[in-house]
Amino acid sequence: MTQCYPGNVAKSIETHPCETFVLFPGSLGDFVCVLPALEVLKATSHAQKIVVAVRGQPLEIASRIPWISRVVSLDRGLFSAFFSSPTTINDEAVQLFSSVQHVVSWFGHASFEVRVTLECLVPGRVQSFAFFSGQEQSHACQYYLRCIGGRETRCPSLTIGNEDDKWLDAYWQLHGWRSSSRILLMHPGSGGKRKRWAVDGFAQVARWWKDRANRQVVILLGPAEECEGEMWRNEGVVENSLSLWQLGALLNRADLYVGNDSGVSHLAGAVGARGVVLFGPTSPEQWRPLGGALTVISNQAYRATAPDNVGISLQEVLPEAVIVELARIGGIR
Repeated sequence: MTQCYPGNVAKSIETHPCETFVLFPGSLGDFVCVLPALEVLKATSHAQKIVVAVRGQPLEIASRIPWISRVVSLDRGLFSAFFSSPTTINDEAVQLFSSVQHVVSWFGHASFEVRVTLECLVPGRVQSFAFFSGQEQSHACQYYLRCIGGRETRCPSLTIGNEDDKWLDAYWQLHGWRSSSRILLMHPGSGGKRKRWAVDGFAQVARWWKDRANRQVVILLGPAEECEGEMWRNEGVVENSLSLWQLGALLNRADLYVGNDSGVSHLAGAVGARGVVLFGPTSPEQWRPLGGALTVISNQAYRATAPDNVGISLQEVLPEAVIVELARIGGIR
């Protein structure tokens, strides 16, 4: 263990700082929203490398982004220790930050202990910000950009690699689809039940899509919806085990997408998908996916009269409205 007095940790190691270290505790949708800010950091930082500490699904996304040089799990015990007394710092943390020139953190901002620990590790070169939870009326992307001095709104963008394109060709062949087959991707789940549109709405959209020849429906289910698989197999191909990059490739090639306010919908926007995203209790102005050609459908007037309703009802968002918008985006008559 190293005694922590501001300034002494970094000086105790002979280093040539070359990294900007970003700590970000958000989930998939949050991470997609912070990507424009990370790109600005990469372009403007004097450090040669961008290192990110994230957890969960963002680990998989970040590991394949070429301009991120290193990815660290935020679930490592050394980060939990940041919330303890900062008088001593684990030697593992000292080593991890030994080549860090600049820290940008949205992790533990409300904790005095975390802020002091980071300052001990990289004295005078730490920027700490509150994690975005809707505390401002701006969009999450704008908030994160503004934290690091970005002035222009940028859309998140992820590029699908050759290996995922090859996987997608094999996926098409596996299902016996023609190269001209038109695909509708549906994600009926979300991180919370309050944000889910009624199952019957998605089912009506699927049946509308399949009413013409050469059309396929793929239903994307997350861990919370796995028990619904049997029901959704009546409507199309059910997927619940794709990697996030495979999912991104499928979203990129699909003709249309429809989903709730979720991390998958943010991923859809980042890879350029077209379609509809449904909003009920959350604010599109703060959380809508940017990028691609995704239209938001919501009914704020209804939600204002029933703020505690679980899920988005068919009265709040009509299936006919979703179908009309999908037809317009897809050029379907």
